[in-house]
Amino acid sequence: GAVQTAAMNGFTKLITFDMGGTSTDVAHYNGEYERAFETLVAGVRMRAPMMQIHTVAAGGGSILHFDGSRYRVGPDSAGANPGPAAYRRGGPLAVTDTNVM
Repeated sequence: GAVQTAAMNGFTKLITFDMGGTSTDVAHYNGEYERAFETLVAGVRMRAPMMQIHTVAAGGGSILHFDGSRYRVGPDSAGANPGPAAYRRGGPLAVTDTNVM
């Protein structure tokens, strides 16, 4: 979808950004899809064609913890219910809330 939308607006190179609930993924496009044919997933070697997508950060639902000197993110998630504090359903402080602020 991102490639087609970019093409309709005259762009041929792009970096995609997808922030989900627990992770943020990015990918690169420069006229063709970048693929990997072998990768390591959770310590298991996989040999199959797949899109080259990189998980680079926590997602919007990742809970923030304050350790007395700095905030740390995750690995736990606020989930969809109650969700982050910004949902106003009694949920914990999460990455989404920092984006709202």
